[in-house]
Amino acid sequence: MTTRAWFEIDDPDDDFEFDDTERAFVSALSGRCMAWAPADVVGEVGRPDDWESLLAHVSLSDRAERRHLIDLGVHLVGDRARGDRLHNQLYLLPDRPSAWALDATGSTERLAELAAEWFRAVLDKPIVLYVWLHEGYAYAARYAFADSGETICQSYVESIAPPGQAAELTAAGHVHGKGWIQTVGMPAPSLYLHIRGDLERGSTISGVPATTKRGPLPGLWYE
Repeated sequence: MTTRAWFEIDDPDDDFEFDDTERAFVSALSGRCMAWAPADVVGEVGRPDDWESLLAHVSLSDRAERRHLIDLGVHLVGDRARGDRLHNQLYLLPDRPSAWALDATGSTERLAELAAEWFRAVLDKPIVLYVWLHEGYAYAARYAFADSGETICQSYVESIAPPGQAAELTAAGHVHGKGWIQTVGMPAPSLYLHIRGDLERGSTISGVPATTKRGPLPGLWYE
């Protein structure tokens, strides 16, 4: 647990120009989160890139790898609060809501209550790291929510992958954007690591052994 404030507006005259309703929401949200806020996560307040809403958000990371994983947050506009995965630079909500997204209307106090419950639930979502090995090297990896299998971020290094695999995956349609290999189309991973959250709330890929050892995970990371 932590004693520092979550979702705190430090300066009442800051550049974000929060109105009275937004300030009331932040105060209520902060108060409801302080009883359980984990010490390894920081709750912050600001505005997304379009400046159309108040933004309360957290960033999750794999601390052992010093790797940012995902941004999660709530947008408040008037009497409506929406929460979901956020764009990692613009902090905008996705065009297609996740199955675990928040979308609620109500009083400021009620929205703060629902937002606090939502943050607690998403921070409890189990995250695992799957790793694929070839000739002793990790050529692909994927962080995923273990309760849904949803990919958080992933990497694939064709130069050390099994020969011909990238072409096969591309031909089968397991590719996104400008050639980003999607690891969900690959054979079973070699191992997994539990990163955070309550793993009893989810499950891992059948037959994949757990490990606590880490090797280097090269390559560019993408969603």
